[in-house]
Amino acid sequence: TDYSGSSQARKTSDGSAHLLTPKDFSAPLPDRIGDMVLNKEIGEWVNINDYTQSSRAGSPDSRGTHGYAQQDSRGPASQRSSISVHSHASAFPLPLPTDKKNGAGPYGIGLISPVENQRKHVHEMTERRPVRRGTVSRDKPIEDEALGSIVQRLMTPATSPEACTILDLTGAGIRNLAGLSQITSRLEAICLAGNKLQSLAGLPTGLVCLRAPSNWIRFSPNDQDRFMFARELPHLEEIDLSANEISDISVFSGLRHLRVLELNRNRIDSLRGLHGCRRLSHLRLRDNFLFSLDLVASESPLLTTLDMFNNRLRVVPASISEFGQLAKVNMVKNDLEKIELFGTAAEGIRELRLSENPLILRHNGGVVDADQWIAKFPNLKTLYLDVCSVRQLSRLGSADDNNMQSVVSADENSGWPSLFNLSLRGNALRPPLAIDFSCVSNMKNLYAPDTQMSLPRTLPPMNYMLQLVICNAGLTQLPVNMGAALPHLRLLDVSNNPDLHDLAPILQLSASLETLKCRSVGFGDAMIGPTPLESSAHGWGSGELETFPDANGAGSSDEQKMLKLLSKLRRLRKLDFRFNKCTADLYATLSSSISGAASVLDGVLSPQVPGTSVMGDGGHVPVTVPTGMARIDEEMWLRQDNAYVLNLKMTRQTETLRRREDYRFAAVRLLPRLEELDGIKVGQH
Repeated sequence: TDYSGSSQARKTSDGSAHLLTPKDFSAPLPDRIGDMVLNKEIGEWVNINDYTQSSRAGSPDSRGTHGYAQQDSRGPASQRSSISVHSHASAFPLPLPTDKKNGAGPYGIGLISPVENQRKHVHEMTERRPVRRGTVSRDKPIEDEALGSIVQRLMTPATSPEACTILDLTGAGIRNLAGLSQITSRLEAICLAGNKLQSLAGLPTGLVCLRAPSNWIRFSPNDQDRFMFARELPHLEEIDLSANEISDISVFSGLRHLRVLELNRNRIDSLRGLHGCRRLSHLRLRDNFLFSLDLVASESPLLTTLDMFNNRLRVVPASISEFGQLAKVNMVKNDLEKIELFGTAAEGIRELRLSENPLILRHNGGVVDADQWIAKFPNLKTLYLDVCSVRQLSRLGSADDNNMQSVVSADENSGWPSLFNLSLRGNALRPPLAIDFSCVSNMKNLYAPDTQMSLPRTLPPMNYMLQLVICNAGLTQLPVNMGAALPHLRLLDVSNNPDLHDLAPILQLSASLETLKCRSVGFGDAMIGPTPLESSAHGWGSGELETFPDANGAGSSDEQKMLKLLSKLRRLRKLDFRFNKCTADLYATLSSSISGAASVLDGVLSPQVPGTSVMGDGGHVPVTVPTGMARIDEEMWLRQDNAYVLNLKMTRQTETLRRREDYRFAAVRLLPRLEELDGIKVGQH
């Protein structure tokens, strides 16, 4: 492939054909013939008009259509660096600075090598000295050609670093930033993720946002010539240097405008050296080596978010209340052994995540004393205690450890009035977790899968409850007054409770329930009884389900009898009854290849879904807990179910296919708002 376009000489108005004779070879050949110049670096003749035409064009329109596009299109795509330049000042590239000393044009006298994408120094014939026979002419580069130079990536006809304010050089293989401040005068934000930087020297001092994760940057207390951000980059407001080798956090001291500091996956073991960042509001230190929260509160009085996920903290100190503006705290996956609930109240904290610290409640036998927590966190709205060995949640002195099934506090207004979201995934197995629901009467979301739990026979009024997830909890019965106690419940998940047979409490939620998930429960096990109930009301009073009333006469199938009862839930939008006795042969079975052991949940439920981030970004790995029910990979299960239907058709099992179609048709007819049935979307009614 000819990248330079020199396969044949171009004739111009001032060039004429010249016949070469043997005598012409007695003298050294010239370096230029007409418009063709010999480029000895690549061993080819190139047309000088290809490099001077774009520099002569003065208007932005001509620059955007001629030299830039043609130059950038040369060479194989695999050899070109992927550089993205975003500019708010101009949509067209501007010419580079003129080198007046050498008489060069706006682009100097350099060419772009199509193979190495490096600027090469090529003189025209009029600028060269006479070359004697047998000598070699060596050209000096007009700029640093060291591998990985940022100037090397930017000084091309296709870019205009002088005008850009936002520069994205992700994965460009840059090793140093020398010269960047000389060619960028308006730069405000730069992204250098995934490069090979070891130093930040060379950045322009007016920078406001710096993102350089996944590099080789190292700041150590033993460095002789320390890089101080307050001296080199005093205007920074946002810094992201995650996944580097930073061990000294004092280099960020003195940044008066700093608001966001992200130093995830570094080597930081202390915060004592961070001073003078009085506007700091978000501090993220995931995956470091912190043993204690030794940050001085007076040095960061506006701190609102503190993320210390996966460190080595041992104590949640009482001094956390000194951060008056602190609202969100994440200490998931540490070595916490104690939480100090004495001292001044932390009135600002709204969200506290302490999951996956199994020793945090060991000192008091796994009891969460609501009175102490309310005194320390009076305005707490969201609490995560997943895999923390919680055994009991109650008010001090209001419950007995041996009998917690019928605990109802005498004062219904007392309790935890601010707590709205509570997550207790993967806690007590034996004895089962006991909760005094009168302490959390204002709760909106309770998320407790994979936790053995004993529910009381009656619930106190919980008028704000919206989502209740108690799957794989070993339940044998539901509270008999669910309709009156939970009048606004929208989502109920009681999956993987095979000993749960009584459907009556669920039918009381007809006024509000929109999503019902009952996978692998015992609702269909008693549908074989020969004697139908005389009336619906007579059957539910006993608390045990023996059989179902006939929905469409004696010939109705078990699944349609179930739908007839569920038709009272007129607001139901999503219904999941897979893997039960009455629907076992209608769908593909649950195989180990489409499931995991993390949780039984597979959608947006309550505060935190297993497998999602703890603070909004990726990296939270759920803890595997003993469970008989697996989380379903819905996409893979749908493919398996399609293959199951195809197999039914090939084997001509028409009876099963007819039952499946009648079941889905009856669901659409009886539930007018139904959108999804057993994990499969329902078409328009």
